[in-house]
Amino acid sequence: MRNWKRAAAASLACLVIVFFLTDAQAATLKLDNATASEIHAIYISDGKSTKWEENIIDGYMLPPGKTVDIEIPSYRTFDLRVEDETGDHEDYADFPGKTRYIKLKGNGQSEYR
Repeated sequence: MRNWKRAAAASLACLVIVFFLTDAQAATLKLDNATASEIHAIYISDGKSTKWEENIIDGYMLPPGKTVDIEIPSYRTFDLRVEDETGDHEDYADFPGKTRYIKLKGNGQSEYR
């Protein structure tokens, strides 16, 4: 009987670990630059954070009218900051964690799904 309980507890622990690992995996996000400016930097942060993470398109430029697919961590909610070639930035806030497409329109305006 003890072996059965240990096996059941071990199986449950494995399921919990797999669930959390799967939930924490990165997701693909398609960003559509519908602004009039080239985007030279995109920063992302957890919706609860006050700090921006690294530039997720470092070394790449996103022209107006173009899209890019990026890998992002799994968040409950997240925010974006985009910068042009001069360092001017716009912030976009409160995207649900399941968002997989964002159309950046400028002035902090966007569409997402």
